[in-house]
Amino acid sequence: MSHVPKDWVDNLCNPKYVSTLKATTKKGAVYPPGFEPEAAADTAEKQGSEKRRPESELDGMQVQKAWQIALQPLKSLPMNFFMSYMSGTSLQIIPIMAALMLLSGPIKAIFGIRDAFKPVLGNSRTISTIRLAMVLYIIGQGLLMYIGIRKLNQMGLIPNTKSDWLAWEPHMDYTKKLKSLVV
Repeated sequence: MSHVPKDWVDNLCNPKYVSTLKATTKKGAVYPPGFEPEAAADTAEKQGSEKRRPESELDGMQVQKAWQIALQPLKSLPMNFFMSYMSGTSLQIIPIMAALMLLSGPIKAIFGIRDAFKPVLGNSRTISTIRLAMVLYIIGQGLLMYIGIRKLNQMGLIPNTKSDWLAWEPHMDYTKKLKSLVV
């Protein structure tokens, strides 16, 4: 059984076949067979005119994106609260690290707020709405920090009772004021 290659395989390496092709060039590039640059230009012009949007619509899309960014910390509140609840209050490395991450993550996010809102900053028409979204973002991060602080408090790692500060209390000597019954 003989294997006969297809025509395109023979023509692939045949320089005479390439010279018989009728292809137009633009700046030295050879168009592939069957490509018509006029048809492609007409299609590109139609698509370009359809893609242009009014500025008000682009402003609306930027504001919508800013609110999506601002609501991200609020959307993660239930999950973080549940994880905080499920990790327990025992003094082990996992619950402590989870609580510390609830503190460090929002602090990093607040300091990186410009990076988070970078895609929507720069438009003077929408800056007031974007600033409101930034305030909501900071509030959401503050709520995440509150969950972390509350978790550390439940574990007893935040010194907020008088017994936590006994080392700084003045020492009371009760023997000086006590009179002995035995003389």
